[in-house]
Amino acid sequence: MISSNDMITLSQAFAITDEVISPPEMEVVKVNTVDALGCCLASDQFSKLDLPGFNKSAMDGYAVLEGDDRDKYQLLETVPAGSAPTMDLKPGTTTKVMTGAPVPVGTGKVIMVEKTTEVDGVVNINEPERNPNICLKGEDVKAGGIVLKAPVRLNSLAIANLISAGLTIVPVFRKLKVSILATGDEIVDDHADIAAGKIMNSNGPMLECLCKSNGFELIENIIVADTKEATVNALQKAVSNCDIVIMSGGVSVGDFDFVADAMEQLQLNIHFTRVAVKPGKPITFAGKGRMAVFGLPGNPVSVYLMFHLFVLRVARLMYGLDACDKYLQLPVAYDLKRKNAERLAFVPCRLNSDGTLSKIDYHGSAHLQALPCSDGFFIIPKGTGSVPSGQKLDFLPLKGTL
Repeated sequence: MISSNDMITLSQAFAITDEVISPPEMEVVKVNTVDALGCCLASDQFSKLDLPGFNKSAMDGYAVLEGDDRDKYQLLETVPAGSAPTMDLKPGTTTKVMTGAPVPVGTGKVIMVEKTTEVDGVVNINEPERNPNICLKGEDVKAGGIVLKAPVRLNSLAIANLISAGLTIVPVFRKLKVSILATGDEIVDDHADIAAGKIMNSNGPMLECLCKSNGFELIENIIVADTKEATVNALQKAVSNCDIVIMSGGVSVGDFDFVADAMEQLQLNIHFTRVAVKPGKPITFAGKGRMAVFGLPGNPVSVYLMFHLFVLRVARLMYGLDACDKYLQLPVAYDLKRKNAERLAFVPCRLNSDGTLSKIDYHGSAHLQALPCSDGFFIIPKGTGSVPSGQKLDFLPLKGTL
C-alpha cells in the first residue's frame, strides 16, 4: 500500500495519474478550423472533397494521349494552375500544363519540360518519359473518406489537412481551464521591485506561455503570499473554477511551505508528494472529482520538466488521448558519471548532428538559462552512476515543444 508521503518511482506516479484521471464530460463547441490550433477534435472528420479534385499534372510538362508515343507533337495550348484545358487532345498533339493544372481528358502522361525542346509550336522529345507524372482524382482521399480520427490535438498540419478537405468549421472539446498560482514572498513581477532576497517571477510567465501554447484557457496567473491563509484562499478559488490548477513553490517542508496544508484543509485527495526523479522530487499531485491540482517545485527547470511530464499527461487523459510521452533511444557522445544515483535523472542535453547526445553546461534546477540551449533531456536510470560513450539512453525531445 503506497502512502501519499512515500517516495515513489516515476512509473508508479504515472500509474496513479492514469488511474485517477478519467475524461470529463467535456462540452463540444464548433470553431473556425483556422482558430482551432491546440484544441482537441471531438469527432471523426470526413472529407467534403476528392483530393485531388481532378487529374492534375505533378510537374511542368506536356500532356499527351495514352499510348501516343512520338518524337514530336503539335502544341495546342498552355494551361496554368487555376485554369482548365479548352481543347481536346488528338494523336500528335500536346497541351502544355503547369504543376497543379488539370490535364486534358485522355491524358496518359505528362512529359517533363526538361526532356523537351519547343520551337515554333512544335514540341520535340529529347528523352523518353517513363513516368506518368499525373496525380489522379481522389488518390489522396475521396469525398466522404476519413481525414482525421478523434480525439486528436490539432496542430498546423492537422488544420491544413482539414481545410484542404473543405472542413472550415470543426467540433472541438472546450479548452481545459487552468489557473496558475506562483507562491512565494520572494518573487516579483517588476524588476523595479528587486531588492535583497527578491527574484523575478519567471515560473508564472513560463507556465502561462506553456498553457496557452498547449491550447488551455488561462483563468488566472497570480502570485500568492507565503501564508497559509493566502494559499488556502487562492487555491479554494482556483479549484472551484478550473480543470487543472498549477502551483509552483511551497511544496517542500519548510516553515513557509503551505501548499500541502492548504490541500488538506480543502479536503483534496493527495495522491503523492514525492517522486524519485531529479529534478522535480517534491511534486505533489492532488485532486477532487474530475479536477487535478499540481504542486510543482519552485526551481524553474523542475517546473518546466514536471509540466511536460505530468501536467500535459493529465491534460491528454482528460481529453481521452494517449497519455504516453514519446521517447527516443540515442547514444551518448562521451562517458558520463554522477555521484548520486538514488534517483532517475533528467539531464538537459543537445542533440548532435551525428545522432548522439551531449550534456550541456548545466548548474542545476535553478539554471533556467540552460534550457534554450538544449534539445531535451536524456534520462539516466536510478542506480546508474556511470554511462560509457556510445550507450543508448532514453531521450525526451522538448525543443520547440508547445
